[in-house]
Amino acid sequence: MISEFKERIEKRHELGRQLKNDGKKIVACFYGLVPKELIHAAGIVPIQLIEERKSQYEEKSELLPYLCGMSKNLTGQIYADVFDYVDGVMVGTVCDTNRHVLDIWAHRKLFSHLFLVRTPSTASKTAVNYYTAELKRLAGELEKISGTKVTADSLCASIALYNESRELFGRFYDLRPKTALSAESAVYIFSSALVTPVEEHNDMMRRLLSNLATDSGASNDIKLMLCAINLNMAIDVIRMVEKYGGTVVTDDLTHNARYGSNTIDMDGDPFEALARGYLRKVPAPGIYSFEKRATEIKDRMTKAEARGMIYLIQLYCDAYAIEYAILKERFDAWNLPYLKLEAEDNPSSIEQLNVRIQSFVESLL
Repeated sequence: MISEFKERIEKRHELGRQLKNDGKKIVACFYGLVPKELIHAAGIVPIQLIEERKSQYEEKSELLPYLCGMSKNLTGQIYADVFDYVDGVMVGTVCDTNRHVLDIWAHRKLFSHLFLVRTPSTASKTAVNYYTAELKRLAGELEKISGTKVTADSLCASIALYNESRELFGRFYDLRPKTALSAESAVYIFSSALVTPVEEHNDMMRRLLSNLATDSGASNDIKLMLCAINLNMAIDVIRMVEKYGGTVVTDDLTHNARYGSNTIDMDGDPFEALARGYLRKVPAPGIYSFEKRATEIKDRMTKAEARGMIYLIQLYCDAYAIEYAILKERFDAWNLPYLKLEAEDNPSSIEQLNVRIQSFVESLL
């Protein structure tokens, strides 16, 4: 069944065009702060913008070389009409770069519909009231794409579907260290949720969980946790770890804290419930408690019996570099074995990580 998840991520553009041919409207999301429940409630399929390892995209973007690779890669893909099946893009800002690439896309009129999610960095009563109004504004804009009004009932139904997705992923991450499932397969299982209609992926997850057997066999591999931004780089590091006698038994990827984490309480006004469910709940650098972020990483390691952690970020990603600088203090205080890696998403840059990964795995023997 893993091949089904892998195919979803590898053939995401073909599947997206098929959805378009079937009459579906599609809005692409940049970063995890975008409220996909709201998009879904408007009768639109939300998908995540994901990097592809092709150097021509960075060059095609014509963005400054010291900007993050994710923004350059996605901009290059957009210029190359890779997302020709998308009706609009919604950006949840987490840094200056991803905020202002939206301005560039708007200036060049690359999409008929571009949305900026103005998410407060606090969860105060004032912030919740503001964000509730902001969600209602966005709902009105999304209705112009689909012609479907976002009602309280439709939003409640969408929140319920995404809550189910989070619960299914929560069960998956609880079971995963006890199975023989490879770390690379786990990446495909998670990442496929970013580009598959939630109803379909929930069904896939239910079938997976019903057939996921625990593995009682002992292993001498060094168990590790991987925190990573880029999916391509994550798979490369997983393969290197395995080459040197380690295994990644749990992970924390860019978007997956939205899945398998706290669900959204649906009491009262669903717009307000959605606002409360996102504010200070999405572990985005700068708008989420660093203490809580560090503790959650440590707790996940403990639960999976991981002996060390690799924290992988892309070169020039200031937001995650700042986060690491603060998390490092907590990791050092806890004497938590970790390795921080920073590279660009290209084979030559990744290859240079080999020796550091080998040394780290061997240090845990």
